[in-house]
Amino acid sequence: MSEKPAILIFSPSVNGGIAEHTFYQARALAQAGARITCLVAPSFLAGRPLAFATEVCLNDPPREGGWRLWRHLALFWHLQADRWRLAWQVWKVRPDLVLLDSYVEYFSPLWIWPHWLLARLRHTRYAANLHDPVRDHRVGPAWWHDLSVRLAYLPLEFVLVHHQLPEPSPVPKRVKVCEVPVGVYEVTPGTLNPRTLRNDWQVPAGARVFLAFGYIRDNKNLDLVIKAMADVPGVFLVVAGRESSSHARPLKFYRDLAAGLGIADRVRFFDQFIADNEVAAYYAAADFIVLTYAASFVSQSAVLNVAARLTKPVLASSGPGPLRNSVERFGLGVFVEPDSVPAIGGGMRRLLAGDIPAPAWENYLAYASWRTNAAAILAELGEPGAATLSPLPGVAA
Repeated sequence: MSEKPAILIFSPSVNGGIAEHTFYQARALAQAGARITCLVAPSFLAGRPLAFATEVCLNDPPREGGWRLWRHLALFWHLQADRWRLAWQVWKVRPDLVLLDSYVEYFSPLWIWPHWLLARLRHTRYAANLHDPVRDHRVGPAWWHDLSVRLAYLPLEFVLVHHQLPEPSPVPKRVKVCEVPVGVYEVTPGTLNPRTLRNDWQVPAGARVFLAFGYIRDNKNLDLVIKAMADVPGVFLVVAGRESSSHARPLKFYRDLAAGLGIADRVRFFDQFIADNEVAAYYAAADFIVLTYAASFVSQSAVLNVAARLTKPVLASSGPGPLRNSVERFGLGVFVEPDSVPAIGGGMRRLLAGDIPAPAWENYLAYASWRTNAAAILAELGEPGAATLSPLPGVAA
């Protein structure tokens, strides 16, 4: 290329792990010299200062609550409208690469065609961050789901994954798979005092705090964590984050469970979005971070990378994937069998007893580099010098 590549990033996510991933990935690409334009909605990361250009042309996600049928119709329209807007922007801008913040197949038979035509006739290059390669959440009957998954891959030339894919691969053979790390997130310093915060939580003297941070979803197994706590004295749990959707178990379910087990005084719930300048204090006030995903979870966790930045050991579980690899390879805490109350309880006891090797924080920080993530994308575009952005030496194999 005669000049740095123009990359158009499609980012309908406005907060949470995917939006954060977009922020750091786009910034790393811009720092490497790519010409970045990120298509975003008005509330993208709540007005955070950005180091790359944006085009505010997408819709904010529909609000939760209200009539169920109306919610479904609003979500359907949201998905359709944003992807047709993307097609129009691609037609106008003619970027060297269209990078999707995540692979989404929902209703793809209704919106994929302009993108397929752009890829075939205009030779527009498309790629996607494939955070969840196993698409087990279905919308509609099985035949519709399978058709949607296949069609959503049509325009894609390559995908970015965080772990070697299972066999048979869920990705079509014609689509190239590039394995890249999820970089470590930065943490904004704030004025909130961790000791004061811990006092506000009313943590008893001598208790150890386990923090479950982020959206409250069923696959995080918080119910199993609460059940395990009943047999592990000295554990105090803080759940900080909003309910993810109307389909997930409500916060009341977990409150009632803790009360029924007689440990309501050892669990605190904060159903709210934690501001950027308060995140560090929440982690600092905790002793350990809870990442007890179900076996169906085979992706990476943004919370792990914040924990690594602040050197907080984790209690983790998941299916085979980058979360398990990271925790076990770099000793970032305790990894236990997924979906098991006894295993979670045993992991808690190990952490309380200090029965873990010293975590290799520095090695993990060197491995989990946004610079490396960006280099893989630039290498696919044939960008000279991209190879010089390869992973740092000295990382344990």
